Amino acid sequence: MGTDVYGQGFQVASITDAPNAQTLATNLAVMAGQTVMRFTNAAARAAAITSPVAGMHAYLVTEKRLTYYDGTAWVIQNTNAFVYASAVQSVLHNTATILNINAAIVDDTAGLNVAGHYWTTPMAGVYRMTAMVAWAGSGGGGWRTLWLNNNGVQIVGSQGGSVGSSVGTTQERSCVATLAAGRQITLSVIQQSGATLSTDLSGNVAGSIEFEFLHA
Repeated sequence: MGTDVYGQGFQVASITDAPNAQTLATNLAVMAGQTVMRFTNAAARAAAITSPVAGMHAYLVTEKRLTYYDGTAWVIQNTNAFVYASAVQSVLHNTATILNINAAIVDDTAGLNVAGHYWTTPMAGVYRMTAMVAWAGSGGGGWRTLWLNNNGVQIVGSQGGSVGSSVGTTQERSCVATLAAGRQITLSVIQQSGATLSTDLSGNVAGSIEFEFLHA
């Protein structure tokens, strides 16, 4: 009796081998560990899989998450998010201000911290982030800009802005950055119109950050 040509550990009987229920049962057990398994939650997964093997996949029904075992820990596979500020916010002249990100349209990892106005990276890796802020159409001239912060430090390449009162209502900037796990990502803005300027609810979103996990 041989094994499959793909190296997956399945025993393959030849035409001359006698029927063997034990071989069939073993193959079914191996197959189960190489499919996407389904569990109620992470606790149920831990109880059922006491010795996980790298490459195993498991879907958690309660958390609505697809996870895989990387050889050391279970990792969340779907890690996209779109978090936003659902209310207008006054921004003082020449004063860096963190926008009050407080809601989510998509948040696969439940990383949004409403009180802190940040989203937490669930794992280390490369992320594509797109930040947007909508400004009130009125207001004086001067420049307005936005940027993203990684634990309070500006992320290189995330700043974007326009000049003058004719900037329109929306500014947007995309960047790619390598981030560690557990980092707090915030959205900051500043404006120099000469007076207080308000963000605007463009489609009920005053400011937002979209996250896409690219790779570890």
